[in-house]
Amino acid sequence: MKKPSFVAAALLACAAFAGPAAAQSAAGYPNKPIRMVVPYAAGGGVDAIARQLGKKMSEALGQPVTVDNRPGAGAIIGLDAVVKAPPDGYTVLFTAGSSINLNPHVYKKLPYDPAKDLQPVAQAGNTPLLLLVSAANPSKTLAEFVTAAKAKPGTASFGSYGAGTTGHLLGTAFGKSAGIDLLHVPFKGAAPALTDLIGGNVSSVVADLGSARGLIQGGKVRPLAQTGAKRDPALPDVPTFTEAGQPSLAAMGGWLGVFVPAKTPKDITAKLADTISKSLQTAELKASMAELGYTATGLSGAKFEELVRADTDRWGKVVKDMGGLTLD
Repeated sequence: MKKPSFVAAALLACAAFAGPAAAQSAAGYPNKPIRMVVPYAAGGGVDAIARQLGKKMSEALGQPVTVDNRPGAGAIIGLDAVVKAPPDGYTVLFTAGSSINLNPHVYKKLPYDPAKDLQPVAQAGNTPLLLLVSAANPSKTLAEFVTAAKAKPGTASFGSYGAGTTGHLLGTAFGKSAGIDLLHVPFKGAAPALTDLIGGNVSSVVADLGSARGLIQGGKVRPLAQTGAKRDPALPDVPTFTEAGQPSLAAMGGWLGVFVPAKTPKDITAKLADTISKSLQTAELKASMAELGYTATGLSGAKFEELVRADTDRWGKVVKDMGGLTLD
């Protein structure tokens, strides 16, 4: 046999052998523990939901799903660890949407490209972002808040859980849309921002439902509007931004999702998506997520991929309209 023919035959034989083996591997997935990387510190709301989802997934898949917290650098450390992991379905990412669709627009340089290096699997849940004022604030509606801000230019402010966060961008977009001058006051987290709101040190705060829920229920703060196409079940009396006259802000909410490294086999990704979606429909997980301010969803496949792309474009436009924003 001539050398080229021998090489070709050898390659064909290897391909024939590898094909069934790969298929068998995918069909038998998983046959060892799965690592779920959470790019935030243990003990927070996102971590709690990840652990609860991991438990349900473990029950369904018959293998342990262990949470690996990799906090730091605005979630970059955790995402980088997943991007560099083998694309075999045994390393998954559980993260907030902002780490995927916002970070590329605000950080000078990322060691990866979320759009190319990560594959969306399923959305775990979503939560509305709220514009809040203190209970002592005389404004009872968003329109009244805007009127008061226009009456005294340069005096209104909003706090967020940090520069370059969804809260920062939503507050900035709101000020521009409403035609008011809002000073941004960044905090290291939602808790200190809300504390200063109650203390009267800032006029308003943009925060997620989970962070503000207890203070809302306790009558300490008042939500004037919420993101989302419809009112969250936990806030039936709070109008959406669309209802309050600011429709351009409606889609600027928060969500949690699961991703895997790019090139993960499609059948493994599909199995993960199906398992996650079914886990999120259990009454126990729905209730525990609701307590943390999230509505369980389970959106997957092309619809979730489209959501990721749309949100990436949406937040990018906000950053561009701000004149750019760069974080180290």
